[in-house]
Amino acid sequence: MSSRRSNKLSGFTLIELVVGIVLMAVALTLLTSVFFANPGRSVEPLLQIRAAEFGQALMDEILSKKFDELTPDGGVPACTACSAIMGAEGAARDFYNDVDDYNESCGNPIVITDALNNQFDQVGQYAGYSMEVCVFYDGDFDGNDNGGNTNAKLITVNIYLPSGAGLDFPISFTAYKGNY
Repeated sequence: MSSRRSNKLSGFTLIELVVGIVLMAVALTLLTSVFFANPGRSVEPLLQIRAAEFGQALMDEILSKKFDELTPDGGVPACTACSAIMGAEGAARDFYNDVDDYNESCGNPIVITDALNNQFDQVGQYAGYSMEVCVFYDGDFDGNDNGGNTNAKLITVNIYLPSGAGLDFPISFTAYKGNY
């Protein structure tokens, strides 16, 4: 009689095996969805890094220029009758000499170009990217356009990723250039 009792206690029933297999399948499905996320999103960080690199390089280029076209080389003395024109004074980008020359694309993003006006999308690294640069007087540092206060210019660089890249807003860089 003890041998019959031990046979009933060992092993699994068919129902127990089916339930175990179903639970294992559900657990593996959940784990694979966590560890192997949507492969379309895996390129998004690379696109964001490229946009950030270009935006930082463009901001560095802009900040290396004079405050105003009327500012002497070296920046001293500060211009007292600064230019009222925000934007390029008719020269190509490789001749930009002050920060507000870059204001041409404000409100109208353009395809990214290098200092020689060669489109980067021809090279391929920045295909589909566009940029927007806005520069205005903001002497009281409140983020609003203060045309009369010429102590500082607020520079904003927005880099837009290629369409369909998954990021619906630009990567933005903001800096002030002081009149000193």
